[in-house]
Amino acid sequence: MGIKFEDEVQGLWLLGTLPDSWETFRTSLSNSAANGIITMEMAKGSVLNEEMRRKSQGSSSHSDVLVTESRGRGQSRGPSNKEKHRSKSRGKFADYECHHCGRKGHTIKFCRQLKKEKKKADYNNKKNNHKKDDGGNDTAEVNTATEEFFICCDDDVVNITRDDSSWVVDSGATCHVTSQRDFFSSYTPGDFGVVKMGNNGLSKIIGVGDVCLKFDTGMELVLHNVKHVSDIRLNLISAGLLDDDGYHSTFGDGVWKLTRGSLIVARGKRSSKLYMAHPKISTDSVHSLVDNDMTELWHKRLGHMSEKGMHILLKRNALPDLTNVHLKKCSHCLAGKQRRVSFKSHPPHRRNNILDLVHSDVCGPMKTRTLGGCLYFVTFIDDHSRKVWAYTLKSKDQVLDVFKQFHALVERQTEKKLKCIRTDNGGEYIGPFDAYCREKGIRHQKTPPKTPQLNGLAERMNRTLAERVRCLLSHAGLPNSFWGEALNTAGLERQRCFIR
Repeated sequence: MGIKFEDEVQGLWLLGTLPDSWETFRTSLSNSAANGIITMEMAKGSVLNEEMRRKSQGSSSHSDVLVTESRGRGQSRGPSNKEKHRSKSRGKFADYECHHCGRKGHTIKFCRQLKKEKKKADYNNKKNNHKKDDGGNDTAEVNTATEEFFICCDDDVVNITRDDSSWVVDSGATCHVTSQRDFFSSYTPGDFGVVKMGNNGLSKIIGVGDVCLKFDTGMELVLHNVKHVSDIRLNLISAGLLDDDGYHSTFGDGVWKLTRGSLIVARGKRSSKLYMAHPKISTDSVHSLVDNDMTELWHKRLGHMSEKGMHILLKRNALPDLTNVHLKKCSHCLAGKQRRVSFKSHPPHRRNNILDLVHSDVCGPMKTRTLGGCLYFVTFIDDHSRKVWAYTLKSKDQVLDVFKQFHALVERQTEKKLKCIRTDNGGEYIGPFDAYCREKGIRHQKTPPKTPQLNGLAERMNRTLAERVRCLLSHAGLPNSFWGEALNTAGLERQRCFIR
């Protein structure tokens, strides 16, 4: 690999090659430099001026950096007719000798031979920028001349000190890659082909697995199908694969930010010309089962149920192969269960018998239609048992038809009569809905307008179902048009393992 140096490093390097007799000059130049920065051009010009001053005073520097040897053109040759014609153009440089070609009449700044050599050197550097040594590794190529010392640099090349814990976010990488075997939380060794490097070299993939990265945001990012390549020098995160997994990468203002919806998963900063992240390695991935821990699996099976609800089911021995419940942070729950500040809570109060009071509310319209064309859903919750029934609707005027189905179903199943229903006084619950309730002898309670907290049980149930729907869709990777099926699944799970 070619090692490139910054302009300031080149200047300091040039000053370091001067003999001890130049120590005073080095100190003076360092103190007079603006902001303490000595560039290559500044150092080279100052050294040349000091060399000319010393020669004019009759002293010699004997420096190995800028002193040239005579190439056989002494003063004994005598001036030619050509030099006589040039004498007028030489002006004040007539007595000066070039430190590069050894000719008189100009300084190294105006040396034509030096300019030709520089052009030739630049052409050779572009043609043979990277060469291979006997071991097949990249080697840096530095061109030197007897008369002057050159450092070939490329401003677009970044010299990075290797840090095994750093990860480069690469939009051009087609896979996640690391050389560290101990980073993997799950690992499968074997021959998985090769990867092609940026220098067109090929490196063997000796294993694949998952790597769990823990960022300072408190989130854990699991990289799946990470390639283990022992020859690679940097750990790479493929921005394209993150995009395929539903994440969104933002680059700008020297900051990389990875989000999923409104949730910030990871951050990184720009170092030189690369965006770097410095996460911690978590060997216990939230997406992998470690030591037969089935907590996450049951959490997903139950529609991302809360830890409290799983504790209750565990006490009832309803979760086989599970001895303890301890949920880690779930990115799907954090993304799907964000909420506003809650209303002031009141002491819980329930009716004594089933169907004494039923709460109902309509949620919608949703941003996306279901596969059946529905935009709303309505819920009916029994106040005593807290059981919930959810139905999808194409329009709000279908509430009455759905309520008739619910009314007949629950009275047939429980052999009891529905006595009261509480709604939010929406337009779908007045008119024909009121007439049906009066016909069947059902008391209809209506909350005042703009007070959803008075119908808090139905509002909270809508939120619970909507959160589970988002979690199920996020976990399954399905489009939003499947929210109707996810709602039926969430309602069914709620019925099968309802918690009083």
